[in-house]
Amino acid sequence: MAKYNTSQKNKVFKKLRKINIVTEKDILNLKVSELKKIKQLEENPNLSINDLEIIWLIQEAIENKNLLEFMLND
Repeated sequence: MAKYNTSQKNKVFKKLRKINIVTEKDILNLKVSELKKIKQLEENPNLSINDLEIIWLIQEAIENKNLLEFMLND
């Protein structure tokens, strides 16, 4: 599994925020159809494989109750 830096993680959080995914519950309940909304954004419409992996890792960190640790580790 690739290691991601804080900047990459923050970019994913910003993309999620733009489609109104703002809470841990929202992230855990995220559906592919919601991710398609990112393509509709005017700026930076791409969602890369790395972004998807980061979202998966964020979900895993939330489930394991160590989101802060995940965000602080580069």
